[in-house]
Amino acid sequence: MGSSTMKTVADDQESVKPASNHELVQRFSILSTLALGFSMTNSWLGYSATFITPLDMGGSPMVFFGLIVASIACCIITAGLAELASAFPSSGGQYHFAYMVASPKYRSLVAFVIGWLSIAAWCLTSASTAIVCAQMAGSLATIYNPSYTAAAWQTYLIYLLIMILATCIVCFSPNVIPRGEIILLWCSVAGFVASFVTVLATQRHPQSAKAVFIEYKNESGWDDGTSFIVGLGTCMYAYLAIDGATHIAEEVPCPAKNVPKAMGMTMLIGMFTVIPWTIAFLFTLTDIDAIISSAIPIHTVYNQATNSETAATVLTVWILFIYSGALVSCVVTTGRLTYAFSRDGGLPFSSFFSRVDSRNQVPINATLACFGFVSLYGLIYIGSTTAFNSFISMSIMSLNITYVAPQAIAVWRGRDSVLPERPFRLGRYVGTFCNWFSTLWVAFISVMFCFPTTNPTTVESMNYVSVVLVGISAAIFALWFGGKRKTFVGPEIVIEGAAPGHTHESE
Repeated sequence: MGSSTMKTVADDQESVKPASNHELVQRFSILSTLALGFSMTNSWLGYSATFITPLDMGGSPMVFFGLIVASIACCIITAGLAELASAFPSSGGQYHFAYMVASPKYRSLVAFVIGWLSIAAWCLTSASTAIVCAQMAGSLATIYNPSYTAAAWQTYLIYLLIMILATCIVCFSPNVIPRGEIILLWCSVAGFVASFVTVLATQRHPQSAKAVFIEYKNESGWDDGTSFIVGLGTCMYAYLAIDGATHIAEEVPCPAKNVPKAMGMTMLIGMFTVIPWTIAFLFTLTDIDAIISSAIPIHTVYNQATNSETAATVLTVWILFIYSGALVSCVVTTGRLTYAFSRDGGLPFSSFFSRVDSRNQVPINATLACFGFVSLYGLIYIGSTTAFNSFISMSIMSLNITYVAPQAIAVWRGRDSVLPERPFRLGRYVGTFCNWFSTLWVAFISVMFCFPTTNPTTVESMNYVSVVLVGISAAIFALWFGGKRKTFVGPEIVIEGAAPGHTHESE
């Protein structure tokens, strides 16, 4: 198409907007959008499930200072991502952002790669949430019936049941989700307050401040500096899925304003809960070895603090309930992202997966496709928990890559030339700093994240994340060169004065 009939994004940025979509109803308010975003990130809850790795790699100081560094880094990454969400509000999220800021020659390929990485990461995030719930349920049964040990296939069946329930809620009761998310938000806050107060009020033999903040106990086999950096990747799990609100942008009023607000508030609430909570439970630890070897580390933390099996179980079940609610949020987000990508032609059989159920106004086909993938993927757990966990770790790396890829492109090409006017604007200097820092940080931490957590490394402790990344990347490029490069032209946009269509490089 000639340049006289179609302008590119760089030619007239203010005239280019994402295409409006009228198939999904605006059922989310700013509060329910915040609730959904926080439900998935839920920093204090997420860190309660993953602090065991940094604890083993450096003791209490690693758990605390690793969290502080991760909090600062994730704040900067989120700020840069929120600015893009304000500039280009779309359920496509990062792949849409990348398309809009990339050069015309490469934007389709870039959007295609980022889109697939996003979908893979979100499917794996759903799987990680479901498996935590399943493992926690099975381990609680073992605590009260020591003769029972959940086999891998039994854990998988619990995993499958939880996924079925979450998917049914998303597909067939969509109108209850916004209110349900708000309820879960307050349940999470209440759980934080209850846990925080309980462990502080009942502890009898607290650790000293020196033990919590200074005595670095590295059991990984790496030197202290390497162990700290490798452990940071897991610390960043506390802020995983910070992009969740972007994927319901088409169901939120004034998304250019409200989605960045929801992302920022999710980050702030996360920091103001996870940091105090981490300090509180670190002071209550009495036997770190018992926690590291525990099937449910957070249950052991509660038990050591309260010296009551009943109290520990009640608080753990509370966490299990909130985690199960977070799975519903993950299924919502994964389905919406898959729907948006298929609407733009990124999936095989895109016309089928982009259909929206006329009765419930939900992308059921896309949501069920994600359910099918997560269900089949869970079978890996039966054969090898190491392989399963390697794929799960891939979700952390992939999401962070998608967070910074559009930021890197924008700052490289020139922010002023590729970003339109937007309600949330970081400014020339702050924005440039956020984009460059995010890019360099994720590039560095991604390399370190591929390191095994122990040295020397065995087959069981090997980190296969790099292998998984190469495999997924190879599959994406196989799809691209297998035919999608001829049919995928990127997200649909609106150019004022022209019919809805796609931008193309001038011929």
